[in-house]
Amino acid sequence: MSSVALESPFTADGKKEATDRQLVTDALGGSQEALEALVSRHQPWIYNLALRMVMVPEDAEDVTQEVLIKLMTKLGSYDPDKAAFRTWLYRIVTNHVINMRTRGYEAAITGFDKYYSFVTQVPDQNPDASPETKLVIADLAIGCVMGTLLCLERTQRVVFILAVGFDVSDVMGAEILDMSRDAFRKTLSRGRAKLHQYMSGNCSLVNPEAPCHCRKKVKSMIDSGAYSADKLVYHQADRPKLREVVGKKIDRYGTEDFEEFAALFREHPLYSPPEVKSWLRDLLTRKSFKEFLQLDETGGATS
Repeated sequence: MSSVALESPFTADGKKEATDRQLVTDALGGSQEALEALVSRHQPWIYNLALRMVMVPEDAEDVTQEVLIKLMTKLGSYDPDKAAFRTWLYRIVTNHVINMRTRGYEAAITGFDKYYSFVTQVPDQNPDASPETKLVIADLAIGCVMGTLLCLERTQRVVFILAVGFDVSDVMGAEILDMSRDAFRKTLSRGRAKLHQYMSGNCSLVNPEAPCHCRKKVKSMIDSGAYSADKLVYHQADRPKLREVVGKKIDRYGTEDFEEFAALFREHPLYSPPEVKSWLRDLLTRKSFKEFLQLDETGGATS
């Protein structure tokens, strides 16, 4: 992932906004290179949001591609006088993930009670102390936290990911989700309260006295074939952590509800997305650039 992609698009930065707007102008003027650059700037963050919404990397890749197609086909409707580009784009992203079809683990994880019932059915066993087992424990821990997030309804999940994971302010979050700042904060508070109630009572990652320990579940998971050190999904030690990109301090929304989970969440990686330029170029060979972006013969967007 490039250093540009590692920069959060959610920080107020006039220079980044100006770059986005210029790329939009150039893409609508007929520059495929500008379109590729625009997609490459935002695809990693779209993918990371999608992955935390659906949990399965292959599903997250599909969701990301669906969003990027919407971005490109709607690009001509963007009005810089009405909104910052990031607001316009991530409103498309959040609307899509809130309204998309149910897929993957989301179909099975329908609430905290059902999720915990599944987790408690996995027998506790003492694992070995091998480096491979430690890697699987780390992978299981991140996956279990993601599974817990899927217990939240989608709007609460999106707000939590934006606010806690990506450090989006209530001002920007409200603009993206087209709601009031108060509604954004209340949605976050409700989601955090639900996570606090469940995790504090059940998960040792945030409460050492809680009954569920990843290390005690891992041997059963390995024995069942569900996990192994050679097919890790979520633990990626070579990737930067969210806190290294968006910041470690978590004080934007206060600490009255569940700071432990927020800190844990920001220890997760900022995942490297699938390569996008080949997919984009292949897409544009199947449909002409001008036709795809709905450009007229002069290069301008059609009405």
